Amino acid sequence: MANKRNGRAKIAIYLVTFLFFAWGLTMNLVNALNTPMANYMEISSTQASFLQLAYYGAYFFLAIPASMVARKYGYKVGMMMGLLLFVLGAAITIPATYTMSYGFFLFAMFITASGAATLETNCNPYITKLGDPNKESFRLNLAQSFNGVGNIVGPFILGSLIGETVAPGNQGFEQAKVEFLSGTRVIYIGIAIALAIVFLFFFFIKLPSPGNDESETTNESTSVVLKRLFNIRHFKLGVLAAFIFIGLQVVGMSLFSSYAIEFWEGMSAGTATKYLSVVSLLFTIGRFITTPLMNKIEPNKILGIYMTISAVLMAIVALGLGKFSVICFIIAYLFISIGFPTIYSLSLVGIKGNDAKTGASILTMSIVGAALIPVIVSAIGEKFNLQIAMAITVIGFIYCAWYGFVGSKRS
Repeated sequence: MANKRNGRAKIAIYLVTFLFFAWGLTMNLVNALNTPMANYMEISSTQASFLQLAYYGAYFFLAIPASMVARKYGYKVGMMMGLLLFVLGAAITIPATYTMSYGFFLFAMFITASGAATLETNCNPYITKLGDPNKESFRLNLAQSFNGVGNIVGPFILGSLIGETVAPGNQGFEQAKVEFLSGTRVIYIGIAIALAIVFLFFFFIKLPSPGNDESETTNESTSVVLKRLFNIRHFKLGVLAAFIFIGLQVVGMSLFSSYAIEFWEGMSAGTATKYLSVVSLLFTIGRFITTPLMNKIEPNKILGIYMTISAVLMAIVALGLGKFSVICFIIAYLFISIGFPTIYSLSLVGIKGNDAKTGASILTMSIVGAALIPVIVSAIGEKFNLQIAMAITVIGFIYCAWYGFVGSKRS
């Protein structure tokens, strides 16, 4: 009987880990679509940024409803709901690209992200709580490593399908526009088919429930559960750390190219974009090489050390020391890598059952920091300079380091 349960647990971990890869792919795919979408739809960069607003905004609005489904019906139903929304959103991109409607495409991205948000609200706590409590951070970081792989694969596939960007008014623009929309359509059709197959797996396979999971209907209102959660010190401090961290992670990704062009003499926009791929690669490598260490070193200590190193490296970036600062910027992402999943798992330590489901939804909502913080920091960078903008990130990383060393300890 125990062997049968262990077998189901392994299948569950494989399936859920694939879902981490899937939403990682679509999340960075949205970022990669930003520039070509602005070009071919002939819209401003501000209008193009609505892609991120539509995507990350869905996380804020869907997290609580997703947790309510999980509380009432269990993680499996919550994940199936996320898969259906994901498939629906990917399918809507087909008519959106045929009609060449940007508004329609934004709607498709919102629905796709609603599926991703629902999956993340359920998958993160599910894989965190499925097994030995002492290895919660290890399991979540391992799964999130494949999320990082998805971050690399999405833009790579897009780049392979759409070719070189042709500016409006130049010869071949209309043909390039058709190829871009067609390539985007092919990617999302593939995503829809793959996740529809995964949905069937979830439908027919019985998934084990995490220990102490409460899947029965509860009469407790969400507000009562939230009040209890926000009386837990390490949880509420963790929500703030997650909000700050995910914002800083996206700030760096969004400003890297501009920073590299300004401070690395002779750096072109094309070369800066290639170096950004190196940043993403180091981010993924950082997760893979650090995750095994969590079996030997306490995750909160690793978080504290890594965030301290990140703060030091970003302080060097803020000094604007030319090529050296750009290299420090790139290396920083090797240590930034484990931030979100580690903060996430540390925030849920000791929280189980329905409380874990609601707590997971609040932590998922914190991803809205990726929509808000970059806007604020970028505005500061435009008003003053990039060095001041980067200096602000140092403060955030110091707080995340403090959370690792002190704030994450259970009261």
